[in-house]
Amino acid sequence: MASTRKNPIQFVSLISRTDKPLYIQSFIPELDQDHPKEHNSDEQQHQSVQSTSTINKFLKFNFFSHMALDIFSSPTSLSLREQQQQQNPNGVLLLFIQDQVIVYGYESNNGLKIIVGMDQSVTINQDNLYKFITSVYKLYLRVVCNPFRNFGLINGQQDKQDNENENEEDLLNSPKFDQGVKKLVDDFV
Repeated sequence: MASTRKNPIQFVSLISRTDKPLYIQSFIPELDQDHPKEHNSDEQQHQSVQSTSTINKFLKFNFFSHMALDIFSSPTSLSLREQQQQQNPNGVLLLFIQDQVIVYGYESNNGLKIIVGMDQSVTINQDNLYKFITSVYKLYLRVVCNPFRNFGLINGQQDKQDNENENEEDLLNSPKFDQGVKKLVDDFV
């Protein structure tokens, strides 16, 4: 029997210490699952609307990720962190609420920022959210610290820092990392 409970996670993004987006992914169910396909002309129009809706949601979550970065980098975020540390010592911060999305953020010791957008209508257990964020962080570390990955060697010489950053971004946009995050999202609740 399938669960009828809606998964509250709407998006997950990982941002490097240099504020470069490494991974942004939406986890809202597709419109296709709710509406069966009818006629060919209607099907094309439905796909066009669906792709526009998907693009708009991706842009919205991309914008939310950048808003979260602004909060992380602002001087007032220190007082925000101090206030929330007293209530919640695990480091997960409630950054803002916008368009029925509660945006939480976590900054690791190495400067990686993990941003998670949750549905505002669902009550979230903070411990489960912390476990989810640490699981995403562990998945990130497993992918980036994999000793068998290709380090971007060209003619036997290692690329410069820019190419290494591109390589890290490529690793996080790989199907393996994406499937790992999707599994964590599906297991959340």
